Amino acid sequence: MNIDQTPLSSSQVLANLVQLRHTDFDAFMNLLYSALQNELKGAIFDDTPLADKRSALESMIQYFTDKEEYEKCAVLRDINLSLTN
Repeated sequence: MNIDQTPLSSSQVLANLVQLRHTDFDAFMNLLYSALQNELKGAIFDDTPLADKRSALESMIQYFTDKEEYEKCAVLRDINLSLTN
């Protein structure tokens, strides 16, 4: 939902994420982390190639390692380990 409480289309959500990635990368990464925790099954079982999922998780782990947020790294590592071929 946006400020006036109307639902956003998926293209609007994606556009907002792209903008956030460029304007506030910390908020973007934390939003992705939160989404993974809340929608884990959807993230694991979607059609994205396994190599792409692993690469994204590894990038997130590196980001949170640099920020010294090791608890998040452990959660992301566990998600990565739960992925199967």
